[in-house]
Amino acid sequence: MLMNSNKSPNQIKVQLIDPHQITLWGIQKLLDEDSRFEICAVASNSNEALKLAISSKPDIIVLEPELHDEDGIEIISTLIDKTKAKVIIYTGSQSPKIHDQAVVKGARGVINKTESIDTLVKAIEKIHLGELWLNRNATSRILLQIAQANSPVELSSEQKKLKTLTSKEEKVTRAIQLHSEKTLRNIADTLHISEHTLRNHLASIYDKLEVRNRMELYVFCGKYQKTDNPNAHAKRRSTDV
Repeated sequence: MLMNSNKSPNQIKVQLIDPHQITLWGIQKLLDEDSRFEICAVASNSNEALKLAISSKPDIIVLEPELHDEDGIEIISTLIDKTKAKVIIYTGSQSPKIHDQAVVKGARGVINKTESIDTLVKAIEKIHLGELWLNRNATSRILLQIAQANSPVELSSEQKKLKTLTSKEEKVTRAIQLHSEKTLRNIADTLHISEHTLRNHLASIYDKLEVRNRMELYVFCGKYQKTDNPNAHAKRRSTDV
């Protein structure tokens, strides 16, 4: 539902999203009595919420992520992208996983419905000013998740072998994958090098990757090193190794 706007310059425009009509009515009633806020829209599902958010341009969106048969977490980034609003999660769920997922998606704070309305009001004000509203435990968990997501992935032994190839040798392995039906002379031509040079590169590659011939090289690289154009993979041959 889109509300009539009589917003004064200093009021914070708030959109409420919750599947429960009583909750929507209660929060709306309480915030309407506070001159610092204007309820610009209320919605009970994601489609309605997004349409109203785009048209009403709220400053703050108060979202219950557990919508009926919908995952409200998934619409957080879209709401932010379309409106530039700051999202607060106001939920009955005690699940830290849901809280953390919401923050990772872009929510600026999480408030449980067991907390007082004064807490919600204070959070809206602080978040509108650019602050976060998270307890210390949630902050620690989320920072740990971010650190783990950005930590380097451990390479397999095969990937480590591929890392030892020079840029020219890597180019040769990709050419071998893309042109498996061609002779070494033809492949050398595509690389603009002599066949002798190509054979020298292959000898070094066989040694580094611990393969014995062209067929084993093709199988190895086909499994652990995808080409720039996977659709161009040729069918494997049993000859010309």
